[in-house]
Amino acid sequence: MTRPGFRKGRTGGSGGAAASDADAFLGTALFSQAQILHLMKTEFARSRRYGHPVGCLLIAVDRLAQLVDLHGGALRTELRSAIGKMVRERTRGADLLGVLAEDRYLLVLPHTSLAQTRIVAERLHQLFAGLEVAVDGRVLAPTASIGFTASGDAETMFFDTIVAQAEAALEWSERRGGNAVVSFGETQLRAPDGGGEA
Repeated sequence: MTRPGFRKGRTGGSGGAAASDADAFLGTALFSQAQILHLMKTEFARSRRYGHPVGCLLIAVDRLAQLVDLHGGALRTELRSAIGKMVRERTRGADLLGVLAEDRYLLVLPHTSLAQTRIVAERLHQLFAGLEVAVDGRVLAPTASIGFTASGDAETMFFDTIVAQAEAALEWSERRGGNAVVSFGETQLRAPDGGGEA
């Protein structure tokens, strides 16, 4: 049984293999980099074969390296646990979350269009805004940046293309101070200096 998600008008359910992977994930730690990229590749191949969309979302805690320098490595552990719990509780069982390099979290959203992926990204961002993490008796309220994209056509040939697009959107947000949700399309439409709006 899948958990209720954020998106409305979702097309269909996810395939059996992905669902069983996700159900196993619910009671365990986050997927590793190798695992989440493999699952992303599998979902992308299924998307191309059956013509349903797949969303890709990257989450990063703003200025995490500096925060860890100030408060110690326990902060990274606490944040990883908090992000995993938040995503598991507020997305479907078929959605897949793993850790990428440099403390980035990849969320794969099967059967999810670009508009639906935006809904998930914005609501997770809102939830993160209310997150407080306690380290050595100090309560911190970090912010996060989210970059996202989705693939719903046969023109995107490789799964790592949409991962790279989500990463480009995330980096665009981080370069402009973070604490924002940005789609890959917006990075192409806004002015290079960040002065325009999509």
